[in-house]
Amino acid sequence: MKVQLALALLLAAVVVAQKIVVSFPAYDVVLKEAFPNATVILITKGVSDPHEYQLTADDLRLLTSLGPRDVVVLTMHAAFEQRIYDMAQRGEIKARLIDVRTFQTYLTFDGKPTVANGTGVNMHDHGVYPPNVLKLIYAVSNATGLRPDAKFLEELERLNATYCCKFGGKAVAITPAAEYILYWLGYRDIVVLIKEPEIPPSPQDMQKALQYAKEGAPVLAVVVSGEGLRIVDQFVAKAQEAGFQPKVIVADFSKGYLSTLAYVADQIAAAQTAAAQSSAPQQTAEMPQWIWAAVGAAIAAAVVAYLVIRRR
Repeated sequence: MKVQLALALLLAAVVVAQKIVVSFPAYDVVLKEAFPNATVILITKGVSDPHEYQLTADDLRLLTSLGPRDVVVLTMHAAFEQRIYDMAQRGEIKARLIDVRTFQTYLTFDGKPTVANGTGVNMHDHGVYPPNVLKLIYAVSNATGLRPDAKFLEELERLNATYCCKFGGKAVAITPAAEYILYWLGYRDIVVLIKEPEIPPSPQDMQKALQYAKEGAPVLAVVVSGEGLRIVDQFVAKAQEAGFQPKVIVADFSKGYLSTLAYVADQIAAAQTAAAQSSAPQQTAEMPQWIWAAVGAAIAAAVVAYLVIRRR
């Protein structure tokens, strides 16, 4: 009995000790929820712009200490990720590498699904696009042998069944990752305000975004590590200068994946319902004019018919 207990404890320790190292947020948030028994480590934790990150001595010690049952998830957006890849190629890192580019679906900035990297492709889904989340979970599971949390998968399936492709029309993505959430919800006419980090929006994109927002289109900013709030403030200021107050939904995925995804979907659903209700009184107010016009025409026809009959 003691031997069996010792073996069980040893097996549990091995499972808990498995590490999932990720390079960019919010892949860490997703994988912590999907694999609660794993140790998930974000290399660029607390960094405002991971694209400019340089590996530290502690990072190198961590990476070289990983074993073959551990994994490193790379987006290959930054130079430090290429360095990690090169270290693995030389055998300095024993963990398995997962390059998300090999399985993720990407969107072009005009809303077309693609798997190719290149000009006009939005490479910044940051691990929040539900179809890519499922692919990532299965890739990590296959590489580590870890089973994803059943409740996580059930809730993601519920959200997908409830909200995926339920909406449509125009929308504004203030940050690049926001395009992926809006596309998942069903929007296809999306203007992406910020296409690359630290690059301001073009005047044409700003004008189009303001026009869409003024017409009542949803405006979404996806935040994964605190970035993006400055451009939200700038957009609100521009809208106020144009004479209206936009309602911007800020989705901070650093606070949780499933809860934030549900929050965004609920907020947009509520906004759509409110917009439909606000347009209903206008339609109701216009109906009496049509009715009176029809009644007037009917009365006129009846009078004409009466006069004709009387003359006979």
